[in-house]
Amino acid sequence: MSTPLAKLRRWVDEERLAGNPFSHGAVLGSVDAQGQAHTRMLGVHFDAQNYPRFHTSPTSRKVADLAQNPQASLTFAFQTSLRSVSLEGRLAALSVLRLDEDWLNLEPAFRRSYLVFGKNSGQAIESEAELESELAGLAAQAGLIRPNYFIGYVFVEIQRIAFYSVGTKAFAEHEVWLFDQESKNWTKNFLVP
Repeated sequence: MSTPLAKLRRWVDEERLAGNPFSHGAVLGSVDAQGQAHTRMLGVHFDAQNYPRFHTSPTSRKVADLAQNPQASLTFAFQTSLRSVSLEGRLAALSVLRLDEDWLNLEPAFRRSYLVFGKNSGQAIESEAELESELAGLAAQAGLIRPNYFIGYVFVEIQRIAFYSVGTKAFAEHEVWLFDQESKNWTKNFLVP
């Protein structure tokens, strides 16, 4: 039986094949200690069981949000295929082993850039020239070892996944999957769009 996580992964792949180079881009929603909601765009990867994960910097405000409340939402907007997927669940920090593997799978140019921006991501800067200068000064072998400020999270529990598709039919299709913690099973419902 196909799971909603497998369907999500399939839709990401179909969107990429349709020409969207950032099909793995999604909006993460979190809430800070004062109850203020925050959203931001990020790149998502998947583990072997199709659970979404992402990387970030310790200075990002989403890290502070998740320390207070690990519940979050993630929404993919597939503009090419006019579909979207939203999921809600609980996040946990990625293991050191997973981070090391993910780091080495990144493009070398991105790893070099991350060495410059990752340690201060989200902080004010006078000029982009500061970053450019630091990047130019990196040693040729920089980026081979993961810095401790490359961290990440994975959805370890997902309670709800909603698929929404606008097609050629009279109505959009709205399918919602709910996970039951007791039975460890998914149930699928079709909703009025």
